[in-house]
Amino acid sequence: MAEAKKQTPGRRRIACKIIEDKAAREVTFSKRHQGMFRKASELAILCGAQVAIIAYSPHGNPFVFGHPSADAVIDRYNSGGGGAQASEAATAAALRAFDEHKKQYRDAVSKLEEAKRDAIEARERRAAGNCSGHMWWDGHVDDGVGVEELEHYVASLENLMKRVADKLDIRVCV
Repeated sequence: MAEAKKQTPGRRRIACKIIEDKAAREVTFSKRHQGMFRKASELAILCGAQVAIIAYSPHGNPFVFGHPSADAVIDRYNSGGGGAQASEAATAAALRAFDEHKKQYRDAVSKLEEAKRDAIEARERRAAGNCSGHMWWDGHVDDGVGVEELEHYVASLENLMKRVADKLDIRVCV
């Protein structure tokens, strides 16, 4: 006797109406907008089309896709379409945007490298026990302060320095 194959509903057509359940609506948007962008990308690659999509999630967050860029396609649309001239303008705009992003990237990398160097230098100074660097407590105290207040101030600062040194496990020069 042959076993009966279990029937599953498979892919069913979903009625095109608003999804009432808010959580289900958000999940559907999350999955469907990615598929829509994927199809738009395929259209652009296979056919050489210029495509721009702007979709707002149920939360109001914008999701944008564009090939060659959303700005270039929107600019072309706003300028009345145009053939080769608009395409050349879009390409030039895309190249300018690419150059600007490349410059921002180089600036960010150089700032990161500088911050890394500063961190390494600070770590080396701490490891060497170099306490000659000027800290905020090395500054001058106002002359209007009495002796008793100064002694309390000095004791408080020494206590603070010892606690910080204990936390950082470094030598304190007092």
